[in-house]
Amino acid sequence: MILSARMAGLMFLLLVSLGTSGRQQQDSVLNRIISVHADSTSIANVLRQITNQDQIFFSYDASLVNAERTVTVNKVREPLIGILKILFPHGEFSFVEKEDYIIITSLEEHNNDTIPGDPEPDGVKYAFIQGKVTDLVTREPLSYVSISVKGHPFGTITNQDGEYVFKIPEPYWQDSVTFSFVGYATGTLAHQQLLENGSIQLRPVTMRIREVRVRAVSVEEILEGLRENIRRNYALSSRLYTGFYRETVKQDEDYISVSEAVVEVLKAPYDDEFREDRVRLLKARRSPDIKPFNWVNFKLQGGPYTITKLDAVKTHETFLDQEFQHLYRYSLTDVIWYQDHPVYVISFRPEKGISYPLFRGEMYVDRESYALLYARFSLDNYGLGKAEENLIRRKPRGFRVKPLKVEYIVDYQVYNQRTYLHSAKAIVAFRVRSRGDRVNSVFESVSELLVTQIRNTDLKRFPGKELFTIHDIFAEMTVDYDEKFWENYNIIKPDEDLEHALKRFLTPVESNTTND
Repeated sequence: MILSARMAGLMFLLLVSLGTSGRQQQDSVLNRIISVHADSTSIANVLRQITNQDQIFFSYDASLVNAERTVTVNKVREPLIGILKILFPHGEFSFVEKEDYIIITSLEEHNNDTIPGDPEPDGVKYAFIQGKVTDLVTREPLSYVSISVKGHPFGTITNQDGEYVFKIPEPYWQDSVTFSFVGYATGTLAHQQLLENGSIQLRPVTMRIREVRVRAVSVEEILEGLRENIRRNYALSSRLYTGFYRETVKQDEDYISVSEAVVEVLKAPYDDEFREDRVRLLKARRSPDIKPFNWVNFKLQGGPYTITKLDAVKTHETFLDQEFQHLYRYSLTDVIWYQDHPVYVISFRPEKGISYPLFRGEMYVDRESYALLYARFSLDNYGLGKAEENLIRRKPRGFRVKPLKVEYIVDYQVYNQRTYLHSAKAIVAFRVRSRGDRVNSVFESVSELLVTQIRNTDLKRFPGKELFTIHDIFAEMTVDYDEKFWENYNIIKPDEDLEHALKRFLTPVESNTTND
């Protein structure tokens, strides 16, 4: 169901291979011979001089690199690496090259690519916290609020009704629990407080661009900063994610299929664009159909595998990629608070007259680190017109199928100065019509992934027989519903409508349903 999102990424890889096939091999840019003449000037000015005369560009974190330190450099026909060692003589920094760019990063940061905390031991006790998150002003429930133990890479999110259940292992009972949502001040409560009352109200916070902008900034600068800082912001070694996955299909107002699973994702390094994430099921279940499929054989290929492709940073989605940037129109619309940091809000849509499946939506980029923290995007009208062939495997003669919506949401969390995928959601809706059969029905599929824990790992691959691939159909592989199935795994609490549907699975008649 997320083939349309992945299609853009695959097209990007094709364009790159065609565009670079005729290039000649070049030596390392660090070995390029340059000349520098600078007397008692700042490091920033020296780097700027190199950029202007040699078209070599530099990226660094101003909080780590003292670019205002005064230096004197007079070198003729010296390799660039020699110049950099004069500017940074104490061996504290590493220099990573990418085409004509040099990324300057501290050795400690470059080597410290781990996350805090170890997996909790087997047999540990858990505290079950549940409650509701609402807006302090309007009292309205807040959907998809991120909830986590402060400083640790595991958690959950609220459902459509703002409700949640969070299972916290005993080693973390002394830590606070944080509630984060775009545009709201982060809420923090002690574990003991939440045991007594798990509900919390978040205060909306707004910030105008003029209040935080030190200098004029363009969308182009922000996008360039995002791309240049991927190695600094995202993991450069594999991670093992534990996650909860749910896939539902509704026909009009009735659920016709519900499937759920605990999955493991072997997350590939972000600087390796050709290595894909791998997915395997740990345990899964399926509801017996509440209502049989009518009229359309609607099967979602790939399930947990394809939703990992919503990681727009890892897949180089078109609205982030420099190769496709000219196809979009961007605007910087606001600055808001998220996770106690100011965040740029950038909206985007396709330029007029583009016949290519593109997206419209908005994204949130951290003003300080340039990390992408949230994106919501949907297919434009041209893309919707192309979506039918990817979504529908078979339809009866005389039936018309019109895609109504293909929308994706992805958000990230920051742990130990690295940004990690936290949740992803895909919504697909289409209308089925047939005059002869008097059919006029709307199908809606929702697939969502919640990353509940992140671990360091030495794993390189999963066994082939355990892999969930793009050709697998999740709803055909899982088994019957079990009320106590999840034990101590964190999940997304079902909203009220889904809760009622799930309860109907447990009637005496349905409880004898045979496994698939």
